[in-house]
Amino acid sequence: MKKMLFFMITILSIFTLIFILTNKGTKSEKTTSTEKVDYYKNQITPEQLQQDLSNHKTKVVYFYKTTCPHCQKISPIVVPMAKNMNIDMQVLNLEEYKQGWTMFQIKGTPTIISYKDGKEMNRILGEQPLQTFQTWFENNK
Repeated sequence: MKKMLFFMITILSIFTLIFILTNKGTKSEKTTSTEKVDYYKNQITPEQLQQDLSNHKTKVVYFYKTTCPHCQKISPIVVPMAKNMNIDMQVLNLEEYKQGWTMFQIKGTPTIISYKDGKEMNRILGEQPLQTFQTWFENNK
């Protein structure tokens, strides 16, 4: 009887320990996912961009889609890079503003376009190496 009681307590302790460890791992995963950085907070609408370009403003705009795997890879690179280089890069969500594809002749995402005095000066398209983006930003400040 004592052996059976000892065996039951041991099994119950193991299951309790597994339960505690499993819940602890789930809690830390939830904490990590809510701490994601919002790379898309400096939004601009197509209408606002069109107005700014008509007013001959200088801009750098990142055209993206949140479902684009290439955008998901480069956003954590290019958004902080532009900020660190003191470039006010605005972002335009092409999922939300589908008219942006034709208004700004976007062929694919991600695309970053530099405008000077309201005219397009340069663009970079697709997933590129880090150094390529860095050089592009330096040349298009």
